[in-house]
Amino acid sequence: MSKTCPKCSGRMEQGFLLELKDGNQKVATEWIEGAVEKAWYGLRIKGKKRLPVETFRCGRCTYLESYAPEA
Repeated sequence: MSKTCPKCSGRMEQGFLLELKDGNQKVATEWIEGAVEKAWYGLRIKGKKRLPVETFRCGRCTYLESYAPEA
């Protein structure tokens, strides 16, 4: 799926954001509602709305845009 860039009208292509921590690769795949809340074991996300993230990059101006569509 491709979209038109809202900044320069170039063609945007779908991709994903990669997280690297301690040599491990992980895809940032979810949007979590609300502000970041830290817990002793990581982040507090229980009971919060979670949606999959789609990310697009413009081939002309390199702008990134992410969406979290409802299922």
